[in-house]
Amino acid sequence: MTTKFSPILKVRRLEVERVENELSKLNNQKKSLSLEIDSLKDELEKNSYPKSGQIQNLKQNFFKNTLIKKNIELKLQNIKFLEEQIKSTQELLKKAMLEYEKINHLHKVEEKKMIEALKKQEVKELDEIANILFRLKKEVI
Repeated sequence: MTTKFSPILKVRRLEVERVENELSKLNNQKKSLSLEIDSLKDELEKNSYPKSGQIQNLKQNFFKNTLIKKNIELKLQNIKFLEEQIKSTQELLKKAMLEYEKINHLHKVEEKKMIEALKKQEVKELDEIANILFRLKKEVI
């Protein structure tokens, strides 16, 4: 049933869905970064320093390990940033859901009022029909 709150309810529901989608996107980004960090850590563990050979190989290996460590640190910083965004998005979601529930409650109350008004109208119409039928029956007899 359409009430004066129906368009507002639709907008609030879309807002909740938008924030939920944003939250899931942020969580997916966080998971992706965590997997990348795990991959880099595995690569760092597999990468060992050579025990013999030229100094150039040792420098390359050291440089590669340094790059991997810096990349891990950068991804950890990104995860912290994403966690802050997730917290703020969760707060937005709570607010959006609260607003949705408020409007939904008002919508349901309005629907109940409309249903009651329709029932009263139906009772009046049925009484009117009964009166007409009673009069017709009286006139026929």
